[in-house]
Parts: sequence; structure tokens; C-alpha cells
Amino acid sequence: MNQAREQLVATCINGFFEMLNAHDLEGVMQGIADDCEMRIPSSNFTYTGKAALRDHLEDFIQSFPSIHFRDFVTAADPQENRVAIRFNISLIDDEGEETHMSNCNFFEIREDGQIEDILIFASAPLSKGFEVGNNQ
Repeated sequence: MNQAREQLVATCINGFFEMLNAHDLEGVMQGIADDCEMRIPSSNFTYTGKAALRDHLEDFIQSFPSIHFRDFVTAADPQENRVAIRFNISLIDDEGEETHMSNCNFFEIREDGQIEDILIFASAPLSKGFEVGNNQ
């Protein structure tokens, strides 16, 4: 991987997934562009703008005391500043209910290193931790 690819992948894994694993909302938000949009078409969720994303991610972190993104498989296109990441995720809510998924996220990253678009394909239906901030 050349340096540009390594940086793109690190932006997504370290600046997004690992920050969520650590419940570090401020850390995640530092890497999100003001006009970023996140879409989860399978569950009909869209979060447009940094405020909506903050609301969603805060609810997500609060809804799941245990968040574990792992087993990352990446493909990066440094010429277009895009990254695709397949991963496994385990979520445990405050009642002990577990959700395990194998998902794929597609990220677009601006020249300044901020994430400007996230498209999520989830292998299970989503509701708890995803409804706050939804624009649809």
C-alpha cells in the first residue's frame, strides 16, 4: 500500500471505527466534514450534515455499551479518495441483547482528510441506536 492508500484506510479505521469502539464521539466528529452524509439504504436511514451525524452517533454510542468493529478487509482508491471496508461488528445493548453483523461501508474522503460521504450496507435490520438524526 502506498502512503496515500495507508492514510485513507487509517482515516476510516482509526478515525471512525476505532473511535466508535472507544465510544469517543469527539474523536469521530473531528474526522467528519460539515456537509457529510451517511446513508443506510437497507434500513431507510439518512443523516445529512454534521449535526445530524453527531445526534445519530451519540445515540448509537449510548445505545450500545459494547461496540466492536473488527476483521477489516479494505480496498482504497487514492486517485478518487474512496475506501471500501468489509468488517464484522458485534453490538451489545444495555439490556445485554447482542447483534452480530458482517457489513460493508463505502467512504469518500475530501482532500483535507475529512470524511464527506458514508454508504453502509448492513447484513441485519437496524433500529435501536439508528433512529435519532435520521432525515428520512
